Amino acid sequence: MEGDTDSNMDEERPPRERKERDTKYFHLFNCDKTYKLDAVEKLLNRVNAIKDKLSFDISIATSKYFALFEMMELCKTIQSEPPIDFAIFVVHAHESRLSINEDNAGIGYARFYRALLEKTGE
Repeated sequence: MEGDTDSNMDEERPPRERKERDTKYFHLFNCDKTYKLDAVEKLLNRVNAIKDKLSFDISIATSKYFALFEMMELCKTIQSEPPIDFAIFVVHAHESRLSINEDNAGIGYARFYRALLEKTGE
């Protein structure tokens, strides 16, 4: 059996296809300008610069400040738009806790948080 070889060894394999990197779109939000969103943008840009650590590219699609009285209208707008990849809701809280993810929380930031969860597919 000296002349036997694995027939697959002699076949040339096609080069691996290079996968095109996906772009993920990030939407940044802050109520009442309590935190500068440009700091979050800088962080995301630094992360994006490390190409070998991510399987996607980061693109900032929205950087929006809104007033508390605009939150309900913004929720409706978000709910009527197509799904989004990532949402970052930046808060600067002085309370001891935020009840944004509790089942019975329907006030304050909770509705906005839920609208974002729904659009990002939780």
